Amino acid sequence: MLPTAGPPRTRIAALAGRARNIVDSGLCSRTSAVPDWLARLDQLEHLTAAPIADRRATLGTLDDVVVVDILVLSYLRHGTPFALWADTLAGFAEDILGVTTWAELHTRVDAT
Repeated sequence: MLPTAGPPRTRIAALAGRARNIVDSGLCSRTSAVPDWLARLDQLEHLTAAPIADRRATLGTLDDVVVVDILVLSYLRHGTPFALWADTLAGFAEDILGVTTWAELHTRVDAT
């Protein structure tokens, strides 16, 4: 995995990093290379269409291996493992960055 400024702040961020590493290293370069890819693709499509709250709750209950497979498929299909958060900045901030308040988010954004 590429070196980062620090360890991932959340479980989902760590799993997204793992998914990016799998694709970027060439271990998985096509959709059909993902284990049980038809079921995982169905899950990705279901999650993409689900309401934000349901999507985030479902990701929280899934096993790490399943989430990595879904994020690998997201990366292969959409160019980013974070496509499931495209419509929710607050969800991305919470699930990926580990930021729980808007004040904390503004502080981090201003610092960059």
